[in-house]
Amino acid sequence: MELTIFEDYYGFKKENASLIETLVKKKSKILLRFKAVFIVVDYLFEEMKKRKLTEDEEFIFSSGYDFIYDEFEIIKSVLHEYFNDNINRMEICSQTVNLLLLIDEVKGEVLNNDSIKKEINRLNDLEDKVYDFLKKGEDAPDEYFEIVDEITDDIFDKNNIEVNLIEEIFYEIALEYDIYPEDDTNYFNDFMLNQINKMRK
Repeated sequence: MELTIFEDYYGFKKENASLIETLVKKKSKILLRFKAVFIVVDYLFEEMKKRKLTEDEEFIFSSGYDFIYDEFEIIKSVLHEYFNDNINRMEICSQTVNLLLLIDEVKGEVLNNDSIKKEINRLNDLEDKVYDFLKKGEDAPDEYFEIVDEITDDIFDKNNIEVNLIEEIFYEIALEYDIYPEDDTNYFNDFMLNQINKMRK
């Protein structure tokens, strides 16, 4: 893997350090989808400095960074367009932003499979409804998460397609590396703040 992608990741973290730090300190629900991904990607970033990563590790790093980058582009867009760059206002709707990111990931899984692309309209319609709540500065009802689950199960199960969301995949990878204690809820916050502080030195 070219060094460029590692440099890009460092640049991304530096550019978004303030936003990441604020979300971490607020223990934002938005970051629920990133915990294991950030931990694994940061771990491999540090390992790259010590040794050559395997091809599998390079793929894991690249996939994780792509996911983080794409999702943060949505977060920043929502922050700017719906909350005038006011993180405190966005945090009030953090659960709904998290819901929006979930829908986006499921849409990506659908579009990656030609046999189920026609089902995308159901997710698009739900996404539009979620954006309507954000426009009003309100949280979508909790039931919307159940609706996503129902749509996902219906689309993938009836087509005999197994789907694993990236946070679930990276959580298992983190456990394999033994870098994410299962019973430590504060580990992610401490880890991310430490990484940001190291980067700023």
